[in-house]
Amino acid sequence: MPYIDSQIFRKKGEKKNLTITLSEGEPILSSIKTAMAQNKIGEVKVEDMSGEVKEATISFMSGSKYECKELRNQGILRASGNFKLNFDELYGNMHISTAGKSPITGTFVKGKAADGLEIKMSFVEIKDK
Repeated sequence: MPYIDSQIFRKKGEKKNLTITLSEGEPILSSIKTAMAQNKIGEVKVEDMSGEVKEATISFMSGSKYECKELRNQGILRASGNFKLNFDELYGNMHISTAGKSPITGTFVKGKAADGLEIKMSFVEIKDK
């Protein structure tokens, strides 16, 4: 078996939280990317989202059909997902569940925030011993 350097396993990781609050009309994915770049974070886990989206597009399966739905001034019940920032590009996905009489869960494609939309994320900060 080849020798594998286990440098990363000798360091301690500390879980930290990052919450961003968006203003009216701010693009959601760009805001996540900017927050990650400003805080020098390579990977985040989306823990939750609260508030409303001004406009958004989500995709989901309805039976055997793949559908897209446009949302306008829609409340968000919860969100989850993972993003990585690599070479100034954002990779990953986020799933959201809408609030309302008939909630829809789908993959977030694009959208803009209503005033006060809050996105809660977590990440692991690696520290030397």
